Amino acid sequence: MPTRIPKRSEKPISKAQDIAYIRLGRKDLESAYRYYIDFGLKVKSRTEDRILFHAISSGFPCWSIEKANRDFLLGFGFFVSDKKQFAELQKLDGAIFHPKGRFGDIPSVTLFDPSGLPVDAVNSSSHQISKVNSKRIWNHFDIIKRINTPQPSISGPPKVIRLGHAVFLKQEFFKNAQWYCDTFGLIPSDIQLLPKSKEPVLAFLRCNREGELTDHHTIVVATGADDRLEHCAFELKDLDEIAQGREWLLSKGWKPAWGLGRHLLGSQIFDYERDPTGMLVEHYTDGDKFDHSVPVGFHEISRKSLYQWGQDMPEDFLDTRLNFQSLKELIKGLIAKREIRIKTLIQMKTMASKSPRKWIKY
Repeated sequence: MPTRIPKRSEKPISKAQDIAYIRLGRKDLESAYRYYIDFGLKVKSRTEDRILFHAISSGFPCWSIEKANRDFLLGFGFFVSDKKQFAELQKLDGAIFHPKGRFGDIPSVTLFDPSGLPVDAVNSSSHQISKVNSKRIWNHFDIIKRINTPQPSISGPPKVIRLGHAVFLKQEFFKNAQWYCDTFGLIPSDIQLLPKSKEPVLAFLRCNREGELTDHHTIVVATGADDRLEHCAFELKDLDEIAQGREWLLSKGWKPAWGLGRHLLGSQIFDYERDPTGMLVEHYTDGDKFDHSVPVGFHEISRKSLYQWGQDMPEDFLDTRLNFQSLKELIKGLIAKREIRIKTLIQMKTMASKSPRKWIKY
């Protein structure tokens, strides 16, 4: 087993309660507005320079689309409810305190992870709702609840309950993953390794809420040719909401990416779509919930490790091609002698290209 693997920190500076929001720079705010309304988010506020969206679990913004000259990740935030921990974060080198917060009502402090990405700590508890009514009644083989009553046809955007997680690609995998463990108390749930070298290349990290249950992963850090957001995921009520969301987005002419299916690590039922910029966004339901007692799992990375069942993963789902921007960032990273290695990227691309289903012909 390699020695440089992300580990649970014995004395983290804080313990994040959940992911709070994502901030994205976008050249075209109008197309982003139309897409994320169809995706199921609600508008909190809209100006010429910014659209704030929220989900039904809270009126606090979980998705900020901000006017920019290119499409990229501006930053994201965690909820940190403990006031002493929040004060300790303010003392870190480079920390920037915002008395009224990013969105003007809750104090926050901005830190910068090892890749230079702004990460806000929002001094508030995460917002949860206890129950969302299902739109449909299910008959089971042993329990019949719907008698002489056909299911109605339902059309429209799904109800997005909350922002669940985000996946980040980093040139320096270990340094970034361990920083989130040390700074925000995140715990590795599962770590994926290259088959031969056993080099760790991806970590599912969850919040440490002691005995209180939390998502299998709140962020994922993975090795990448450049530093960027790979996708974000939003929780829905159930499988019907997932399928309704897919149908509604298709009817509006938006591009699907992969689904429906069930993941292997995290276990959630998923459906991936692409927003107007081509970025992946996910609807999911029925994910694993862990407390702090579950030990880290180690797994070889492969295409098979991505799903239990579902449509085979499309060839263009994992975008491992190098465009001008990512190639430029890769060269800059290599010149700066960051941790990224060409050999590692080639091995990851090779593993991602091998379908576990021998009967599938591309």
